[in-house]
Amino acid sequence: MTDSPKDELEKLQKLKAELKSKLEAIEKDRNTLEEGIQILREKAVIRELEKKVREEQDVVARLSFEKNELEEKLKQPSESSITKAVEKTEAELEDKKDKSGTEAKEQPETEKEEQIRAIWKKYEETSESDKEPEEETSESDEEPEEQESKKKLRFF
Repeated sequence: MTDSPKDELEKLQKLKAELKSKLEAIEKDRNTLEEGIQILREKAVIRELEKKVREEQDVVARLSFEKNELEEKLKQPSESSITKAVEKTEAELEDKKDKSGTEAKEQPETEKEEQIRAIWKKYEETSESDKEPEEETSESDEEPEEQESKKKLRFF
């Protein structure tokens, strides 16, 4: 049996409508997938940037910790500067004795102790004038583990 041209036309139009509907559904799925891919790409870029930020913060924290350690070492009196201060004070005492015409005699222990205190006092005064005023406790004064946990909290 052959279909009449009218029936065949109806079948073709029906098939055309079905295909158009499928094509629209496929295009809609494609657009949804493309948007999803774009979102995922952005999330991946953000994750990489967060990783780089954390790495840089770790580097900064380590450098800050190292800087604080070095500053602490510099604040502590060095043996050479103490020795120089002792020698200078001894030389001053010898000059005073020579000027007064007295011979260098063995000094009693209390005078030596006073001289040592005077030397330390002079040294502390000079080293305090070299120091910068200390800041209030900051993140750099904290332990590295505490700093790391605070950094993690900032990101979430």
